[in-house]
Amino acid sequence: MPDEFTTREIFGNIDASSKSIFYVLACGSLLCFAYGVYRRVRLWRLGRDCQERIAWGSVAWNLLVRLLSQAMLRGGRPLASVAHLLLFSGFMVLLLGTILIAIEHYAAMAIGRGPENPLFHKGVYFAVFEVTLDAFGLALLLGCVWFLGRRCRGRSSIAHHWSDVAVLVAFIMLAVTGYLVEGLRIIHEQTPQPAYSFVGLVAARLIGFVGVTRHGAAAFHFALWWLHALLALGLIAAFPFTRLLHSLAGAIHLAMRAGQLGVLSPLSLDDVEETGLVGAAGVEDFSRRQLLQLDACVSCGRCQDACPAYEAGKPLSPRDVVQDIRAHLNLVGPALIARRGGKSSGDAARVDLPRLHDETIAAETVWSCTTCHACVDVCPLGVDPLGLITDLRRNLVAETQLRGAAATSLQRMQRSGNPWGLPADERLAWADGLDVPRAEDGEDFEILYWVGCAAAYDRRIQKVARAVVKLLTAAGVKFAVLGAQERCTGESARRMGDEFLFQELAAANLKTLARYGVKRIVTHCPHCFNSFKNDYAQFGGQFEVLHHTQLLAALVAEGKLRINAKMNATMGRLTYHDPCYLARVHGETQSPRELIQLTIQNHQPNELIEMPRHGRSTACCGAGGGRMWFDDAPEARVGASRVQEALDTGANTVVVSCPFCLTMIGDGLAAKDESAQAKDVAELLLEALE
Repeated sequence: MPDEFTTREIFGNIDASSKSIFYVLACGSLLCFAYGVYRRVRLWRLGRDCQERIAWGSVAWNLLVRLLSQAMLRGGRPLASVAHLLLFSGFMVLLLGTILIAIEHYAAMAIGRGPENPLFHKGVYFAVFEVTLDAFGLALLLGCVWFLGRRCRGRSSIAHHWSDVAVLVAFIMLAVTGYLVEGLRIIHEQTPQPAYSFVGLVAARLIGFVGVTRHGAAAFHFALWWLHALLALGLIAAFPFTRLLHSLAGAIHLAMRAGQLGVLSPLSLDDVEETGLVGAAGVEDFSRRQLLQLDACVSCGRCQDACPAYEAGKPLSPRDVVQDIRAHLNLVGPALIARRGGKSSGDAARVDLPRLHDETIAAETVWSCTTCHACVDVCPLGVDPLGLITDLRRNLVAETQLRGAAATSLQRMQRSGNPWGLPADERLAWADGLDVPRAEDGEDFEILYWVGCAAAYDRRIQKVARAVVKLLTAAGVKFAVLGAQERCTGESARRMGDEFLFQELAAANLKTLARYGVKRIVTHCPHCFNSFKNDYAQFGGQFEVLHHTQLLAALVAEGKLRINAKMNATMGRLTYHDPCYLARVHGETQSPRELIQLTIQNHQPNELIEMPRHGRSTACCGAGGGRMWFDDAPEARVGASRVQEALDTGANTVVVSCPFCLTMIGDGLAAKDESAQAKDVAELLLEALE
């Protein structure tokens, strides 16, 4: 067991002049680090003040769960995730160990203690310290070797830069020289056993095996100590000028991030009138937090791998969007800083700055996004390319740069309250032959069924609304619809970038809902579901919102809907497609599956086959973000690969729970395999109803 005399001298075998030089170099290294961070902070501050306040109560939790545990790296790329965990944990523990040694050394100096009489760097603490640092040094070494090998084999998805290799080599040399220095110290000081630096002890025996004596160990120790010190100080100085900066920027961003998907920052008409600007025309129009995210991005490519638009061959890579905007910031940032500082006569301030739109980010790239949130959800550091794209869209829409069918759909929403441009008095055409209660009839109702534009005007989706009404009626639910008083929620308009059209539609709907005292809403559309839960809440709309699968699952569980055990087994093999805004954004994956399993549980020929990408890791159908209104041929749509993935399961029925998904997947199936069909969960449940 270690006793109070178990310790070692921190600057053993290092003379006073060398210590003085080390102190000077350390100060220079820290100043270089501070200057590098200062340069980046100045660029971050070019952005506008963020409207979203920091939730200080969750900062510590975010750092613990999201950063230190590396929890967001789990899932996908398992080897890379483990290697990063080794590198990160090794770096953090060695950094902490270095800080503790510095505290010990300078505190002892301050009170006049000599190296033979440490404050706390002794005894059991010292033994644990040595073992821990040796173990995590190995973790750092293994992680760096794995990443270096991956780069040398050309398998790294990160953009290649010489500095990345230099940093990895420096870390490897830092770890190796650290162990060699410790081994030489053990030989030189004739450290009695047990030597708690177990890797250092192995190094000492290997060094002794090649014939290094105690006298020779002193000289080698001194030389390698300096190499180790210079490597450490060099890494500190270079930190903010290399990709290592992502760890600092990422830590700050993760600490402040709310982490809620499906939420967009609202625009204020007063701010727009004051600035004359909508969205982001230049890099300075993003928020400071968004500019911070640019440095948090390590360009790992996970977002690109998850992006359905990139998979479909569209000119969109979320990673490239972030990295291109970062490069643009680096290019124009100094000139913008000079202008803000009043140095308009400087060369940097006089240059004709390149444009963010077109010259840096093409409009076609911006419009390719389906806003499925896959890129945001998969990013280990919580970088949000979707927020950047939305701000770019807002500016393009404000500058009337949106053309074609998508622009027409926005005009129809404003003129007629729906993207089809059809009259409001046709909103109840889907209910012909059904006794559907309307809110305006004055009868009490417990829940409002929000039908939505698709079910009101699209003949295929109308069948879903009819199925929902029949199920609610069978269960004895007291519900009502708004009929002609219902307007588009504006969800597509907002995701396409027309924020003020969304606010206009939302205001009209909120006024109608308030008139009838609506508290609970059920909708079969995940996009409407998200609007009521997240978008409308920003404007005072506080509702209990249910997706129709959630309500139907509850009704079945309560025995208000009974499955027919003698139903004919005609469905065959089924697969379920999770909508992005239900599964990924709101985490609802169980209710639809419970309903599907209930409908097939008594029929062995029927079975539910999961697609490789399912649940929160679903693949987008291609209709989100306003892409529903773009004129893409079925084979060119973003969700074409999803249709093929469904067919590859061998299923003849693809079950969905979103009207957009029903349209896109239904069209895709019709183009590829006429024997397959798409059905909503409500339609499936209605067929199985007793």
